[in-house]
Amino acid sequence: MPARRYVAYISYHHGDRKVARWLHRAIETYRVPHKHLAATPVAPRSRLRPVFLDREELSSSSNLAESLREALDESDFLIVVCSPAAAASRWVNEEIKLFKEQGKADKILCLVVAGEPQAVRRGLAPELESFPPALFGTGVDGQLGAETAEPLAADIRAGGDSRYSAKLKIIAALLGVSFDALRHRDHARQRKRLAAFGLAAMVGCVVFAGLALAAWVARQEAVKQRQLAIQKSQTAERTADFLVSLFQVSNPSESRGNSVTARSILDRGTQEIEESLRDEPVVRAELSGTLGEVYTGLGLYKPALRLLETAHATGGQDPGALTRQTTSLAYLEQLRGNTARADALYAQAQQLADALKPPDRSLQTRILIGRGELAGLQEKPEQALDYFNHALALQKNQPPNELQVRALEQLATSDIYSNDLAASERLYEQALQARIRLSGETHPMVPETLNNLGAVAYLRGESERAEGFYQRALAIDTRVLGKEHPDVAVDMNNLALLYLERRDFARAIPMLEEAVRIQLAQQDETQRDLIFAFTNLGLARMGTGDYAAAENALAKGLQAAIANKNRMHAPILVDIADLQCRTGRYDAGLQTLESARPIMAQRYPDDPWRIALLDNVKAACLTGKQRFSEADALVETSVPVLLKRWPPASLYGYDALRRAIRLYQLMGDPVRAAKYRRIA
Repeated sequence: MPARRYVAYISYHHGDRKVARWLHRAIETYRVPHKHLAATPVAPRSRLRPVFLDREELSSSSNLAESLREALDESDFLIVVCSPAAAASRWVNEEIKLFKEQGKADKILCLVVAGEPQAVRRGLAPELESFPPALFGTGVDGQLGAETAEPLAADIRAGGDSRYSAKLKIIAALLGVSFDALRHRDHARQRKRLAAFGLAAMVGCVVFAGLALAAWVARQEAVKQRQLAIQKSQTAERTADFLVSLFQVSNPSESRGNSVTARSILDRGTQEIEESLRDEPVVRAELSGTLGEVYTGLGLYKPALRLLETAHATGGQDPGALTRQTTSLAYLEQLRGNTARADALYAQAQQLADALKPPDRSLQTRILIGRGELAGLQEKPEQALDYFNHALALQKNQPPNELQVRALEQLATSDIYSNDLAASERLYEQALQARIRLSGETHPMVPETLNNLGAVAYLRGESERAEGFYQRALAIDTRVLGKEHPDVAVDMNNLALLYLERRDFARAIPMLEEAVRIQLAQQDETQRDLIFAFTNLGLARMGTGDYAAAENALAKGLQAAIANKNRMHAPILVDIADLQCRTGRYDAGLQTLESARPIMAQRYPDDPWRIALLDNVKAACLTGKQRFSEADALVETSVPVLLKRWPPASLYGYDALRRAIRLYQLMGDPVRAAKYRRIA
């Protein structure tokens, strides 16, 4: 082909000028590999230049300026910067039509920067279309003509090609070679360049070996930083190639397009890491840590644990990467209820973070919040408060961000521990509004704040208001995270607890069984959240008279409470004693209650209804043994305390009245039996 004046002509809307200039510079500064000089369809050039870009503002004339017509005629290729603005541009369309009229329709390349290609044909809004209509054929009258094949397009929108890959795609088309061949050649060139840099550094060290000790130490640090930069560059390049490979489908029978799920991509990525990165441990660790965090966010804790453990155990990593992986592993163990290991990992992460130069405030804040959350779970409110205040101090004078909101929420949680529910609700409301302003209502952490607001309303005795918060949290989590996420199970348990306390067992039981099923798919039976799901399910089953299922669920709830040293230990013992006495095992029930009493007194000093419930259940056991006078004394003291906290129609209020009525019926005291019936 005879050489034309320009390698390519870049057609763009002025709103895309910045991208067009980048592309112009990227093409003209690229040095063509010697191997591909003879193969290029244009005249052999070591540099692909000149490329036509700049143009003066067009006049109001209906025809393109003659200089632009000449430039189009003298260009081997036309590169169209595609966006909704370009699609609507009269002049971009005119340039495409003229180029095609010159018989070069097969020499048009596209770079998608915004909008949606083929939006109209895919049923999307026309204003989203990024391809100018002239790309798909035009008649003499300028109207859209017969449909033609979609031109080769690079795509630098979010989720598309990196700028590096997009540049190589277009250059490969200009040279008439495959993208993979050019990419491999370019990588080889970069490796040679890095090797040359390394050799130069080594020579420099030899030449200046006789300098003063201070200068030598400084030079060694510079070499270390250079090597670290090279390592980071290589890791980033391999990471980019890896992420692109996840979306390349080699088997025609595999799923394509919208049918590919996030889970399938992650599973494929995990397999790719294990098979293709055995000889690159640093890259493997970086990718394993990243995928582990994504699995954690999706609630897939088992694969997340395997990946994060692998990343954390890999030596020779960048200190910042190791710190992030340690923090992510600590957070996962926190979610899994392994508080002791999570605490040790957070302490290790904090040591690593303190040694980073320069310090990473965001990472330090994450660690402090995690340690504070663990301290709260371990009922160490003062220690938790110190961590949260320190975290907020690190974020002082920083732009509004997610970490500030998390610290604010944890301070609200501290107010719950100190029983200042009004202050807690104010802080949670502030956190909720701040998070919605930052990321919208569908941010995955919004439901957590809603659950906390529901908990405050619940503690204030506002059951219906709490239900509204819990339902809203469940709806968002289900929509954003999917039906199988452990957070959805937590939402279900919160909502089911309200139904349980209203004795609405028909609504509570299916929700609790589903919550348990979801949790067990990713957790062990002793995980912290399962304490409440198992216990609530046991109470609901006991309320319907299914005592065997109730006993099984309560036993698992007790096991989880003991494993986590949770304060629900004593209340679950009381529930088990209640079940034992309902099934005629009165001596076993009384023994269980005696073991629960000291634990209850220690863990619930400010909740008198808890001891009252224990005494009320004991009265039922004594009634079964016909020790009526002892039971009578306990009923008279416990029922008023329980009814002060729980309405007669609630689970605990109803059961307390039922126990009293049964006692006085057996005692032959119709007056007092009628009294409690009236209350009921």
